[in-house]
Amino acid sequence: MLNRTIRMNTDALYPSDLNILRAAFDTLCQEFAILPDTAAAYAVARELIRLFQTGMTEAATLMMAVRARWRDDWEMAGSNAA
Repeated sequence: MLNRTIRMNTDALYPSDLNILRAAFDTLCQEFAILPDTAAAYAVARELIRLFQTGMTEAATLMMAVRARWRDDWEMAGSNAA
């Protein structure tokens, strides 16, 4: 069960929250060879924030959820395709 309440889109993200999101983002981009400023990079960022706002606030859990959802899509389409 999640130990944090669901955040609203208008709730502020704190520096510690951004650190968690950045760590997950950087790891996933490196793992899937995603280049900055590509559609894939923006999609990863959006998904991480969406999951974070639902109460998934641990970097490892965030990364597992994103991997489970998109691993096949990224591998088939090529990570750097815009």
